[in-house]
Amino acid sequence: MASVSEVQSLLRFLKDAKVPVPLAMSKFPALKEACLTTPESLSKAPLPTIQSIFGEEKLAKQVLSTAKRVSKKRASSSTSETSQSPKKARVVPSKTGQELSPADLEASLALPTFSPSSCDGIEAELNSTVLHTNRAPLVVAFVVQLLRYTMPTQPLSSRLSLAQAVMSIGAKARAINLGIQSGKTAEDEGWGEGQPSVRIMGRKIAVMRRWGYDWENNGQELPDRGLIKQEEGGEELLPVREDYPANPGPNNDIESQETIKGDPSTPQTSVHPKSQTESHPVSTTDDSPHDPPLWALNLETLSKTSAYSTTSTSHAGLVNGLPIYDPHAARNYMLKSFATAASSSPPAPSPVKRSKSAALAKEREEKENNLGLLLYALDLLFASWIDVIGKEELDRRAFGWYSRVRPAVSDGVAGWGGKGDVRLADLLNLRR
Repeated sequence: MASVSEVQSLLRFLKDAKVPVPLAMSKFPALKEACLTTPESLSKAPLPTIQSIFGEEKLAKQVLSTAKRVSKKRASSSTSETSQSPKKARVVPSKTGQELSPADLEASLALPTFSPSSCDGIEAELNSTVLHTNRAPLVVAFVVQLLRYTMPTQPLSSRLSLAQAVMSIGAKARAINLGIQSGKTAEDEGWGEGQPSVRIMGRKIAVMRRWGYDWENNGQELPDRGLIKQEEGGEELLPVREDYPANPGPNNDIESQETIKGDPSTPQTSVHPKSQTESHPVSTTDDSPHDPPLWALNLETLSKTSAYSTTSTSHAGLVNGLPIYDPHAARNYMLKSFATAASSSPPAPSPVKRSKSAALAKEREEKENNLGLLLYALDLLFASWIDVIGKEELDRRAFGWYSRVRPAVSDGVAGWGGKGDVRLADLLNLRR
């Protein structure tokens, strides 16, 4: 199992070696399998071994020379480097677009990955894993992995933002339905009408296009991307689902690229209720390489703001004056939410006294490993169906699959935020 800190450390090194972030992410499993996850190990590896992973001889030489340079610098330093010390997941605070470059933002959001040492033990390990959690983070995990297949050109930051929106909007609707909260959702009040939108697991999510967000080309200028493909006017939209769990709490939105509607040279001017009449859904199928990344627009926060600017980005949490769902909030929420169920935990041979900090560190590491296993199981599920039923049908079925594996809780208000067990074997049994 690769820890978040291990993934992030390697991605930072590969970025220094001028390896594009998407390529670096895709090569991590192979590097992990070859035990080449640190500059020190890479510096001692033969060039043919590195070339077999990266393909191009020029790129392999680049990685090897950078590894030797970094290793030499570390060896001569009198102080240890902090990037190799912690095994626990580092909870990354929200950053603004001005503080992090696109490549750095994507690297900071890296999620734990499951790298099995052999194919023989994969099924056994997954089938024996039982997680203890509530429903909200499971929704986020489902959406984050689902979007890898239904909206494959979206970067991780966009997938996390959209996943947080699906969970939060569903939680708000459910709270109103149960009588825990009063009033209407921001969507029902008309906020966001005319804003581009996507449908994910039955939820309509208002989005903002992140024009010029260059996370794949290492800062090279992007071509004019134009408008995202529109859905056909008569296309059937998925029914809105109301059965989602609690919102984990207020999210800290982040500031990034300018938000526009329609023409990239024209700023969004208003998303006030009923201020616009035409809807602009963004297609979640057949998205092309020219579709810009998206932010999920936080209409609930927007509806509670009596006055906001559409041109200034000086206020934290606003993109061109509009609040978004923060991808760091979604990531951090998942990292701390998946404990091991008591029934599946191996019995301890004897009680061992640990300091409070050591116990917390062990708990964080366990939850991080569990998240990696869950994301891996979801990948196996979605990958088994995508080539058979396509993106649209995969999205349609996803909520049903979630409903079959989610934690069992009490009905009504009594079950609000309740926890239960999630068996990864149940996920694997849904595969084609």
